[in-house]
Amino acid sequence: MKHWTLQRKWTYASGLSIFLSFLMMCVILFFSIYNWLLISEEKIAQNTLHEVVNFFESKGPIISIQDIQRNKTLLNQLVNQKQSVRILNADGIEVLRINDASPFPSFSPTLTTDFQKDKLNNQLLLHKVAEIDFGLFKGYVEISHSLENFSQLMRYILIAMVIFTFIALVLSALIGYSLSSILLKPLKELRNEMQEAKQTKFSKEVSFQYVTNDEIGELLTIYKQLMNEVSETITRQDEFIHNVSHELRTPIQVVEGHLSLLNRWGKDDKEVLDDSLQISLTEVQKMKLLIEEMLKLAKREQSDKQKETNISTIVYDLKQKYRILTPTVEIKFDGNDHEKLPIPATALEQIIGNLIDNAIKYNTNQPKIVVKVTHHDTQTILSVKDNGIGIPTELLPKIFDRFFVIDEARTKTKGGSGLGLSIVKRLVSEYKGEIHVQSKENEGTNFDIIFTIMTKEESFNS
Repeated sequence: MKHWTLQRKWTYASGLSIFLSFLMMCVILFFSIYNWLLISEEKIAQNTLHEVVNFFESKGPIISIQDIQRNKTLLNQLVNQKQSVRILNADGIEVLRINDASPFPSFSPTLTTDFQKDKLNNQLLLHKVAEIDFGLFKGYVEISHSLENFSQLMRYILIAMVIFTFIALVLSALIGYSLSSILLKPLKELRNEMQEAKQTKFSKEVSFQYVTNDEIGELLTIYKQLMNEVSETITRQDEFIHNVSHELRTPIQVVEGHLSLLNRWGKDDKEVLDDSLQISLTEVQKMKLLIEEMLKLAKREQSDKQKETNISTIVYDLKQKYRILTPTVEIKFDGNDHEKLPIPATALEQIIGNLIDNAIKYNTNQPKIVVKVTHHDTQTILSVKDNGIGIPTELLPKIFDRFFVIDEARTKTKGGSGLGLSIVKRLVSEYKGEIHVQSKENEGTNFDIIFTIMTKEESFNS
């Protein structure tokens, strides 16, 4: 059964359930009819016995054969019902028998209230003994009621029920198969849709339609959502791989070219050797930066969101770092030195550091950057403002996309990878924040990062 199709299982299950239900109904009906007809036969035999007793007792002490023959009603009833009656004296000796149509068992003077069912000479019958007293005669009257008609009728009913049961078995199988075909048709179409989606690498849109609001409809809705997510993920993955390959290809080619130059003749020329080594190291640093930023995106899945970080400490550390890397940069912190945010230090450093890094790269003046912290109701606003070249208005919606760069030429000279702002956007979203940007060309850019500070009770409930 493990290898059976769902349609086959459904066909057998529905067919078997319908067949068993019909069979059970037939069994109950058969025994109900059997008991009802048997009770009817007993009533008929009991009525005949009463009529015989009443007849003999009403005629008095002297009864002739002619008196019995003149009672046509009694005789017709005995003949039609295949009944036999015999009169026995007190010693159990038979003295008279009327209509020898049904055999009698061995006589027993035991009186019972109910009829006894026996089988004599392959014939099923009911018999009962009653006392009789008319005049000078005291004895017994016994009736034997043949159940031959009853047996034939039950046999016909049983044969008919067996035939109908086999017909029901065939019909139930056909009905089960038809129902399974109808009900499983949407699942088969959905299966075919999935197979086609797999063959086309999930690039094909879902064309299967099912408007009924049931479990299959819910399954289709979930499938469409998953397909959209898978398609979007694959698209992003392909774009990610393509862009990373493109970004890595250029520095690798530069390093390879300079190494080839050194291998041919440049290692004997100190000036060429120094230039090639410096350029190669610069390109390696670019590749290292790109890989590090991609790893930052990948490792942000597991973070300790309960830690709090002092903002001024992070800004101070970044000032020390950029004082060595870019001595001309001026970084200022405006806010409470004890201000904290519920973000791990590594995450907050990446957010502020990437914004500062961009402010330095996209700047034709002496970089001046202000990191400011303000409050509004339950919100803490972290602002990073610079005096750089600004961002064109039409490009603002794209700046948080991966690998998007505003100035290709400046990015190549400064070593940017186009991942910095996408890292900032993801980290801010991960810690339930919002980021907004305002910028004017040749005047500078201001990033506002808004965090809602929850109370202790709200934090506990969340």
